[in-house]
Amino acid sequence: MGITEIADGAAPSGPRASTAEKLIQLLELLAACAKGIGVREVSRDTGLDKSAVSRLLDQLAHLGVAQQDEMTGRYHAGPRLFALGATVHARDSLWQAAEPILLSLVNRFNETCYLAIREGDCVVFRDKVDSDHYVRYVIDAGERSPLHAGAGGRAVMAGMSREDCEHLVARLELTKLTANTITEAAELLRQVVEDRSRGYSVSMGERVPEGSAVAAPFHLPDGSCGGAIVYTCPAVRFDARRLPEVADAVVGAGRSLSSRLGFIT
Repeated sequence: MGITEIADGAAPSGPRASTAEKLIQLLELLAACAKGIGVREVSRDTGLDKSAVSRLLDQLAHLGVAQQDEMTGRYHAGPRLFALGATVHARDSLWQAAEPILLSLVNRFNETCYLAIREGDCVVFRDKVDSDHYVRYVIDAGERSPLHAGAGGRAVMAGMSREDCEHLVARLELTKLTANTITEAAELLRQVVEDRSRGYSVSMGERVPEGSAVAAPFHLPDGSCGGAIVYTCPAVRFDARRLPEVADAVVGAGRSLSSRLGFIT
C-alpha cells in the first residue's frame, strides 16, 4: 500500500498548509502505514517540505507519538499514538454497535467482515472481524477506496438517493484499479440501480484482483447512508451457490446496524 493512496483523503498540502494540517497528515500516515514512513517519500507524496517533515517527525518521536527505526531511519507509530487510538476506539459508539453484528456474520460464515464508512468520495475500511482461515482477504484498517470500485463503495452509492448518486458519479474520476473495475458512468449507474433494487452489491475482483465481496449499506438516524457492512473472501473460496444466503445475512446486518444507530424506516 503506497503513501499516495493513504494521503488521498488527507488535508490540503503545500506552502499554505497550516501546522495542524501537516500534523494530521503525518498522524494519518503513521497510523496507516505498517512499514513506516520516510521523510523523502512523505515530502514527495504530500508536497510538504522535507525539512518541515523531518522537524515534525522528530518532534512527534520526542513526544512518543512516533518512533524511528535506527536501522532504516523510517518512522513508525509510537506507543503514545497506539494508546490514543485505543482510547478513542473504546469510546467509538459506531464500532460498539457494529462489532457484535460483524461477529455474528463471521461466526456464521467464517469469512472476514468489515465496517466501511463513507468519507467524501471514498469508502474507508474502519474496522473488521477476521476469519480463522490462513488465507483471507486482507484490507488494512483505515484504507481508503474510491466509491466506484468494489462492493463496499457501490453499496454506499446504492444507499444514497438516486439524485445524489447521479450527482456523485458525475464528478467521480472512475479510475481503473483492476481489469474488472467499472469505469463507464452509465454502466456504474445501471449497476447501482440493480444493487439498490436487491439491497446488496457484489464484487468479483473490481477493487483487488482475486478478491470478492458482498456488501449492504447502513443508514444514520437522519436517513443518510453512513457506510456499508462488507463480507469478503478470496475469489477461489467464493461459492456462488451460497450467494443468496450470504447476501440475505449481509443485508440483515446492515439493517440491524441502522436500527441500533437509531434509523427508523
